[in-house]
Amino acid sequence: RLVVSLASCWARLARQAPSPMGNTTPRLLCLHSFRTSGPIMKDQMFEFSNFGEKLEHAGYDLEFLNAPYQCNEEDEKKVYAVVKQAFSRHKKYYEWYNASDDKTEYHRLDETVAYLEQMLEQKGPFDGLVGFSQGGCLAHLMAYLQATGQAFTRHPPFKFIIIMSSRRSRATIHQPLWQAPPPTKLPKAIVFYGGQDKACPVEETKKLIETLPGAEEVYLPDSDHRVPNLPDADAERLLDFLQQFRRSCCRCF
Repeated sequence: RLVVSLASCWARLARQAPSPMGNTTPRLLCLHSFRTSGPIMKDQMFEFSNFGEKLEHAGYDLEFLNAPYQCNEEDEKKVYAVVKQAFSRHKKYYEWYNASDDKTEYHRLDETVAYLEQMLEQKGPFDGLVGFSQGGCLAHLMAYLQATGQAFTRHPPFKFIIIMSSRRSRATIHQPLWQAPPPTKLPKAIVFYGGQDKACPVEETKKLIETLPGAEEVYLPDSDHRVPNLPDADAERLLDFLQQFRRSCCRCF
């Protein structure tokens, strides 16, 4: 009975631990942009940028997930031509949600939250989230929903989020989150944004940063709406940010 009890205890602890440091490398869940895909984001981070390389160099494994909704033929006609040209070997496109014309309602978001709950249980746990564009908006929202106990409560608290070229949700239902004082259990954050970004202007990202107390900002004046290719100094800032979480893990053992 004692053996069975200990085995059950260890199994429970293994499920709860955000980043077991024995045989398991710390892991990040990567959330892609609107009407792209997990494989496209992987290419953005490794083929068109050094961002993925820097994360791996810091000791993290990356999991790239497709959103639950696959674009139909009509949706695919609206995919940006530059995306289709740059990532021509990828023929499928996905979205986490679709905003109404006035941006106040996010269609299919409830289904996405339920899907992510399932994916976290099946593929997790994850130490942190990485999101670009719509994926960054979603990572920010996930952090808030978890910190306020509204979703993702079965998953260990995210230690940090990495956001690139993103805004906070404009959906009416989420505005009380931004108007209330930030919850105390929010993960730490580092936010990258570009001065030439027309899809998500600087002022929009600034509104997101206002909801993340103590967030580290990395402003890239010449960068537009893309996963950034980090110059050495900014890559060091990213590595320094990540290192604090590796140290905290090591102290547990």
